[in-house]
Amino acid sequence: MTALAFWLAATLLGYTWAGYPLLVRMAGRLARSRSRESPRRSPALPRPRLSVIVPAFNEAKWILAKVDGTLAQRYPAGRLEVVVVSDGSTDTTDALVARHPDPRVRLIRQEPRAGKSSALNRGVAAARGDVLVFTDANALFGPGALARLAAPFTDPRVGMVSGQGLYATAGGDARAVASGYLRYEALIRRGESALGFQASADGAVYALRRGLYRDLQALEVNDLLHPIQAALAGCTSRFDPGAFTVEPPSRDGGQEFRRHVRIVAQGMHLLRRWLPRLVAARRWGPVWMLLSHRALRWTTAPALTVLVSANVLLLERGGLYAAALAAQAVFYALALAGWLAERAGHGLGRLAVPYYFCLVTAAGVAGFARFLRGGAQAVWAPAGAGAAERAA
Repeated sequence: MTALAFWLAATLLGYTWAGYPLLVRMAGRLARSRSRESPRRSPALPRPRLSVIVPAFNEAKWILAKVDGTLAQRYPAGRLEVVVVSDGSTDTTDALVARHPDPRVRLIRQEPRAGKSSALNRGVAAARGDVLVFTDANALFGPGALARLAAPFTDPRVGMVSGQGLYATAGGDARAVASGYLRYEALIRRGESALGFQASADGAVYALRRGLYRDLQALEVNDLLHPIQAALAGCTSRFDPGAFTVEPPSRDGGQEFRRHVRIVAQGMHLLRRWLPRLVAARRWGPVWMLLSHRALRWTTAPALTVLVSANVLLLERGGLYAAALAAQAVFYALALAGWLAERAGHGLGRLAVPYYFCLVTAAGVAGFARFLRGGAQAVWAPAGAGAAERAA
């Protein structure tokens, strides 16, 4: 039984972090090949009108750069607007937006604070566009990002398009690890996109067809819910890494830990409610991708615990088990060294990868505990403002 537990845990971890990415990439290539062999033609729609929705709480540092950068995008001026929803901001965010000279910029104030979901509902209610673009106040659009997001919507089958949030080039171990993780995620998301679904959109930069939007509940995280709703409506979701934003990285491991705790708690809350609906609708592809890309990742901590516990009991058999335990010991020692280095104020270098992997894995346990307590977070604060984090 001990050996069985070891190999089951190893298989689960291997599938989650290597097997699924490989399978979805192969399936995506096959889907693209079949699409080229028998292309389906749909009547093209004109370039859509875009409403860029920017929820903000005390974003005076970034809001003008965000608004001006959005208006400077190469997109027809008459088909673009910016709706900033201030969620009870107490700094000069409201004044800066209200004084903006461009009539395409509108300010909506939400008072008292009610959280990001409520802010998005208010912004969408006031929006005039055919396609809604959701983004963060401190995530600045890369060149041509809006045009790339909008282009797939000329196909009436497309319901959602996600871009990719990147991190600023300023130094920082958190940025380096996050950038590597984003490259890994992009490989998976390209495969999922070829299959017509995304296990989640990137909250910093994605677009949704207006007709698919439904008011969000307070604890519903929009970037995970909207691909699900698009799938239930019979629409496809796409991924374009060329539609990107750039934002500041996390300050340190503590901020990254809190961010992942919140994401896991919100994700579990949402999947509990919406996964049964996908099953009832027989959307088996999205079900497989959500379970593999999201839910199974949240089991990493218990799987690792089983793996190392069983490995200790199997050590007397030597050989492979001895080598496996030694490899785990080295990995966790490196992670501990990374934690100590960060606490001492030193750069992490190559220690960043094991440290942040263990940090995010531990955040899965804390996120599950928060989910059980009903503690998914509804409000947010700007990056660097303390324990409360921006909603993803």
